Amino acid sequence: MDGQGDNPQESQSEPIATGLAPPVELDTDEVPDSLVSDFSSLTTPYCWVIIEDAVAGYDGAQPSAVGKSGPGQAVAGDITEALTAGRFFRLVDGKGRELAIGRLYDPSGQNELAPLDDFGRQGLGALNIEFRAEGEWRAA
Repeated sequence: MDGQGDNPQESQSEPIATGLAPPVELDTDEVPDSLVSDFSSLTTPYCWVIIEDAVAGYDGAQPSAVGKSGPGQAVAGDITEALTAGRFFRLVDGKGRELAIGRLYDPSGQNELAPLDDFGRQGLGALNIEFRAEGEWRAA
């Protein structure tokens, strides 16, 4: 024997795939514009969906905004992407009271106000949007 063991995987000191660039480590949570299309399967630039309506509650007395999504041309796959990979946001009134919670998937990072602009102001009377970061809600 050559002293490298009987397991072929143990005897390899180099990765099997050659010619691949080493992984790139980013110092930011933002995906570079050049890579956005590689990671996103959206048919729209962004997608958001409301997952909890604090105004309507759960008793059915008022119509609920749960399930409302945007932009208008978003398809089911976009909504699924927002639900699974989106950032948590909440829409609040002028006194900071929570009106709704949702998720926004925005690979470019340029549409943070979209849920507020598309729906929150007119649909709920929201004045601000906040995002969940490190266990706290923070204004956009």
